[in-house]
Amino acid sequence: MKAPKKKISQGAAVILIYLLLSGCSALVQRGGEFLEGRAFAEMELALYRSGPRRNRIELRELRLENGERVIDIYNEGWPGIVLRGGMPDGRGAFELYQAKILSSHADGWNDFILDISGAASFVDPVFTYPINSGGILYIKGEIIRLEISSGNIRLRSNRLSGEAALGPLRNRRERILALTDWMKDWLMENGGNRGENGGGRDFSNPKDFESFWRPILFPELVSRNRRPAEIIFPEDLGELKNSGALLRDWEEALVWIFIEYSWDNIISSFNEAALDRIR
Repeated sequence: MKAPKKKISQGAAVILIYLLLSGCSALVQRGGEFLEGRAFAEMELALYRSGPRRNRIELRELRLENGERVIDIYNEGWPGIVLRGGMPDGRGAFELYQAKILSSHADGWNDFILDISGAASFVDPVFTYPINSGGILYIKGEIIRLEISSGNIRLRSNRLSGEAALGPLRNRRERILALTDWMKDWLMENGGNRGENGGGRDFSNPKDFESFWRPILFPELVSRNRRPAEIIFPEDLGELKNSGALLRDWEEALVWIFIEYSWDNIISSFNEAALDRIR
């Protein structure tokens, strides 16, 4: 008789995902692609790297299955997200046009492409490209988040892809953005640190983010001795909480919520990174 399978707790899953992704950039860069069978459609042409392990930044030149050449940039300090852009011109300038996001949880994952718009450059000391040994990565101005253009959802034995996944992913993102906007406003009104992300406290990883916010958002789930004062939510979030949608989003998309909340910090972490060519 087979022993019953043990379900991984949400907290344990978040910690495991964070450790795995922060310890191996190849895993986060291709995590969702391995899950969906797309990883082997890309060929690495060059790799540049900077910084200590667990916080290093990587820039990869890739050739896609259709022959297109692209740039992927990734920071191990921010697991679950890779920015993609076109190839640099002769002065090193290139456009960022996609964020590949993988948000896993105990029962599945959200794996999607978020269209973005912004400028970057990767140049050597004399501002030329291509680069033989190393260069500096610059992010110029704001990177605007647009809309989810494709993705996949896995929840237990159920899987959605293509058009079937697009609506649920976009609807979830609307709820997540409403939540993160409220988080920053709430912190400003209640003496929270301003931080660098446009009005809220900064967090370095999903575990710390969850530890701070879970008792505030869901006091009914923590012990009575640790419960904070009850929060009065605005009408739209109150409806989401009462319906259970807010808790489902928290349990199934915590890394995604963390990424949206930390967006400005993620982008600024790439700016002026000095990268050495590895291969």
